[in-house]
Amino acid sequence: MIYFDYAATTPMSNEALKAYIEVAQKYYGNTNSLHDLGAQSEQLLEQCKGTLANLIGGEREGIYFTNGGSESNMLGIKLLLNQDNRKHIIISTAEHNSNHQITRFLELEGYKVSHIPFTRNGQIDIDFLKYEITNDTALVIVQHINGEIGTIQPINEVAEICKRHDIFLHVDCVQSFGKIDLKNISPVVDSLSVSSHKIYGPKGIGFLYTNHQPTTSLEQLILHGNTYDLPGIVSFTVAANEAIELMESEKKQLIELREAFIEQLEPIKEFITIYENKNQKQLPSIIGMAIEGIEGQWVMLECNRQGYAISTGSACDVKYNQTPNTLRALQEDEIKAKGFFRISFGRQTNMNQVKELGRFLVAMTLQYKGTVELNP
Repeated sequence: MIYFDYAATTPMSNEALKAYIEVAQKYYGNTNSLHDLGAQSEQLLEQCKGTLANLIGGEREGIYFTNGGSESNMLGIKLLLNQDNRKHIIISTAEHNSNHQITRFLELEGYKVSHIPFTRNGQIDIDFLKYEITNDTALVIVQHINGEIGTIQPINEVAEICKRHDIFLHVDCVQSFGKIDLKNISPVVDSLSVSSHKIYGPKGIGFLYTNHQPTTSLEQLILHGNTYDLPGIVSFTVAANEAIELMESEKKQLIELREAFIEQLEPIKEFITIYENKNQKQLPSIIGMAIEGIEGQWVMLECNRQGYAISTGSACDVKYNQTPNTLRALQEDEIKAKGFFRISFGRQTNMNQVKELGRFLVAMTLQYKGTVELNP
């Protein structure tokens, strides 16, 4: 099967896997133990914190390891709200489902939650954000790169607005870390979340970065866990270093793949919608699209039958057959939303694979429209 679902998760790189095995075998001491084996493990842990902090332009003291992006989001949001008495949260409608689950729970605790739509460019509506701010607004939550169509959000502009009104800002950087530079993001946000498995590291590890130290025993208990997954952390750090080193060369390759794929779809351009940002504020590896009159679920199943792994949206939503949050943010009607599917490229994707997928989608669409027969 040819993999086109890198936005959901990535395979571990050889270097990351090698590091995992080596650390598991050699650094098995608990980082909290007082003997020499524990001290060696703790030293390695601190080195990883320093490396990751440097990669995002932050401070080592602000790094807290978690079991992934969802936990990082939860901890970041709770950490900031516990430092404020205000009860209003503003969140992008297109956020990852983990953030929506958190805010739904917070509504039960008495918080008011406002949802910001997207403009047609796939970015949050800044005017709507300004309109929703009140004296009771404590927190704004925004995903740096949308995981379904790849649009890049204007975080610095949002940060300026939040600073002007003394509002906390939490940013989900799960899709952006290792793909674009975060060094101009980390100083202007109050917390951000990162996950390892999006950048060819192991699953089950990530980190929360915050410019605010935990002030309550609950957060301190959660953030300072008793036993760290040191092999996972080191493997994650190796993968992160690789991702940053390869960032520019991979970006160039992914742009070429995106252009070739879209060019391949030329025979059916009248039937397709590709959700693109007109100002090119978009990650080239993620293509969110729809084919007129065909449900995205059917496209995904047909692709799977032919050996192509694609998705109908965020992996955390598609299992439950939910309308993609991004399509709701774009205020698309239900029929258009059901047609959505996502193709995402990665490090192992090559030009032949991209063209092959494009040709299949063209043939599938023309067959569906009754124009030609599709070869089995």
